[in-house]
Amino acid sequence: MQVTWDADWGEEDAADYDALVLRSPAGHPAQTRPWAEIARAGALVTTRFALVRDGRDAVGAALVQRPSWAGLRLPWAAVERGPVVREPGALAEVTRVLRRALRRRGVARLRVMPYWSDEGAATAEAALRDAGLRDVQRPDGAHACTLRVALGGRPDAQLFAGGDREQLRKRIRQAERAGAVARRGVDRDWDAVPSLYRAMMAAQGRRDRPAAWWAALRRHVADESRGALFVCEAGGGTVAAAVVLRHGAQATFGWGASVTEDLPFSKSVPALVAAIRWARDAGCERFDLGGVPLEDDRDPKRNAIARFKLVFDPHRVRLVREHAGWC
Repeated sequence: MQVTWDADWGEEDAADYDALVLRSPAGHPAQTRPWAEIARAGALVTTRFALVRDGRDAVGAALVQRPSWAGLRLPWAAVERGPVVREPGALAEVTRVLRRALRRRGVARLRVMPYWSDEGAATAEAALRDAGLRDVQRPDGAHACTLRVALGGRPDAQLFAGGDREQLRKRIRQAERAGAVARRGVDRDWDAVPSLYRAMMAAQGRRDRPAAWWAALRRHVADESRGALFVCEAGGGTVAAAVVLRHGAQATFGWGASVTEDLPFSKSVPALVAAIRWARDAGCERFDLGGVPLEDDRDPKRNAIARFKLVFDPHRVRLVREHAGWC
């Protein structure tokens, strides 16, 4: 196996990279080539694309991020929701090859988190251990558990049916009685979304994202094949927003925000319901709720988010935990 970096790619390399990330069951937006702009926006990060070949066959892909300071790249790297391979067992050798290539480029430590689920996640973690990496998952790190709503062209009557979604149907009715209306976001809505997010983060004592990041995300989802914005309006103003990413057969709830004041309905439900219907109509097979904390996590804020998402689907999906190792 050999690694080819994007600066040395030939005519077929970019197409092979895109095809592998799109067709792999573990492909993720954060490993696509357009995502590099978002990764760099407002952060001291450099990005490189690595394509791993076994002979002529493309077997691994990775968007590698390295932090930098004063123009110098620091000696560690991360592959968010990657590397991408066709089947989880291939991660061992692909990771070994990638680590050797990164060592030659001055990287001392590598952190990865491939996006396999359930049984695939267990196989992927065994492969990462075989490659010499260890579990470094933190409760406040990137999520290693999620919830998914099956779409498959279901009509509205079936989409939110069942006793385990009774609370969701109740919240939908409450929002309708309160006059809340959800719709697809337009250009002017992007002025309100960062303000909502900033106020919500301030109320939680957390940091906002920089303006350059929001601008990059806005450009990214301007292409409907990559995602969309949804907003909920009530009382003459925007009370909630949700940004959804799309990749292959899956749509994923990426970021959401709502006004901090109490209202007589669940503010984020209408926007998410609209997003789920949009994903179904776009031909997606599933809608990912964007992660929930692990079952042994006792943090009250993270579990409050989990309780909100569990009304959409109560069945947890295990993902690969974050792994890291020296190069």
